[in-house]
Amino acid sequence: MKRRVFLPVTTVAIATALMFTAVPAAYAVPMPFGTILSGANEVPPVTSPGAGSVAVVLDPTAQTLQILTSFFGLTTPDTAAHIHCCAPLGTNAGVATTLPAFLGFPLGVTQGTYLSPLFSLMDPSLYNPAFVTMQGGLPQAEAALIAGIENDQTYFNIHTMANPGGEIRGQLEPLGAVPEPTTLLLLGTALTGLGFAHRWRQRRQV
Repeated sequence: MKRRVFLPVTTVAIATALMFTAVPAAYAVPMPFGTILSGANEVPPVTSPGAGSVAVVLDPTAQTLQILTSFFGLTTPDTAAHIHCCAPLGTNAGVATTLPAFLGFPLGVTQGTYLSPLFSLMDPSLYNPAFVTMQGGLPQAEAALIAGIENDQTYFNIHTMANPGGEIRGQLEPLGAVPEPTTLLLLGTALTGLGFAHRWRQRRQV
């Protein structure tokens, strides 16, 4: 008999709102992708108590990308965080996005949360220059990243001092147009962490 997963109403409401209001309504409905981050997903696997989750909201029509992640328990402070493209599950790929990490991503910590700005896929600063060169230019790099995300050919990776090749990672997979327990749990976990971080920052500003 399968166990049912029940989530708080606030988690359901916030997660649903995120998926459908990440960009202006004039654009197509954003496409949510996500994964659970762990050392076991590294290739080769890494022994780490670290874990996390990430949700990536892609809108090919608006040409935008937004990232929401929460992580904890890393063995040493993190040094980088980005998306690798383009390779199937269980294999390694080069870094597609900016180095060492996305704008504003918390580095030098063992736990943290991150809600990115709305990135333009046409902005060259979003990409690793080597990826752009390898793809033959910015338009080709954008097309490759979109195709990689849509076809399970990308993974999100957090690197640390002890594991420079990556300590926790996960293959980005579609979360579906309609929220389901797994989707909501993934988004809700990250959103809960972001809520705590926001309240902490507010208290510091008082």
